[in-house]
Amino acid sequence: MRPRLSFLLLALALFLLGGVLSLPRPQGEAAVRPSRAGALPEMGLVVAARDIEYCGYHTPCGPGSRTDTIFYVRLLGEEVRAVAIPRDLYSPLVGGKINAAYGRGGAELLKRAVEEAVGMVAERHLILTLDSVAKVVDAVGGVEVVVERPMHYEDRAAKLFIHLEPGRHHLRGAEAVAYMRFRHDALGDYARLDRIKGVLAQVLKRAQNPATWPALSLALREVWRELDTDLTLEEALAQLPAVRGLKLSLATLPTREGPGTFLYVDEERKAAFLSPFFGTTSPLEPPEVPVHLKGEGPALAWARAWLSALGLKPTWEEAPVARSALYTQDPVAGAYFADLFHLPLLAPHLPVEGVVVELGPDLLP
Repeated sequence: MRPRLSFLLLALALFLLGGVLSLPRPQGEAAVRPSRAGALPEMGLVVAARDIEYCGYHTPCGPGSRTDTIFYVRLLGEEVRAVAIPRDLYSPLVGGKINAAYGRGGAELLKRAVEEAVGMVAERHLILTLDSVAKVVDAVGGVEVVVERPMHYEDRAAKLFIHLEPGRHHLRGAEAVAYMRFRHDALGDYARLDRIKGVLAQVLKRAQNPATWPALSLALREVWRELDTDLTLEEALAQLPAVRGLKLSLATLPTREGPGTFLYVDEERKAAFLSPFFGTTSPLEPPEVPVHLKGEGPALAWARAWLSALGLKPTWEEAPVARSALYTQDPVAGAYFADLFHLPLLAPHLPVEGVVVELGPDLLP
């Protein structure tokens, strides 16, 4: 199977939260303050992360022109729903892989190529660097991951060193970026995108905690200078009151393999998945799908008892979980159980049966 970071909320939420606390303000900007409470306005946003440019043999010299991580993000009131787009996707508009769009035509061409792929409007853009992502992850105190298989890879030219054994790990900024960049396994880029979605969900949750804001304010001073965005400070500050309550859903654009090294949009699967993913509201009654619980100790026991009290009969297993999240490829069932557990919805590339609820220690005080 052919392979297929980044950071809507990682970038947008931190930008919003940190901006009000830390960005130096010119004299004429002193009156800018958050002025509106309530839900975010509906908006399409392209968020991407740039790779590394080389100016000589084994000589990295800054952010590159390719965007190997691309998300289409839709702000929908109190929800944020985002779709990861594989870097090897063929774009007729670009005449090649979509990750070349930014280098050939800047953010505008990238936005148009993303619109072509997902069939939805992208009004704004936010382009990050790997260094800015690492600084933000550090500012929220790092992330927790559970590695299922050994991850070993070195690229001295790119200063990329990944050595993770199976088990639970706490990753700081540079380590988390390396973890998200790893794609040297059977699923390649598809698995990389799933790892990115998991880290992204964690970073947003930590960024919503006011205790992280002082560190974020310091990080944002540097990160702001590295961003390529058409979002203004005034716009960001106006949305600040709504950020803390955002609900997050992340998926991957359905694709199929094609000639050469290209992937192509799977139009049939896209039509079946994206419309309900972006348009579904949580049903009033629990969907009739299998529910599987995965976790340890009190969190697992609590979830089993709660679902049983609701008349549901989940299967369950004891296993280490880094952070709580819900996994399914069924948008309707995902909406219901994500609301029920107040968890981010992460739609993985590989099929899962029904709904899988992972219960980490973060669920309990």
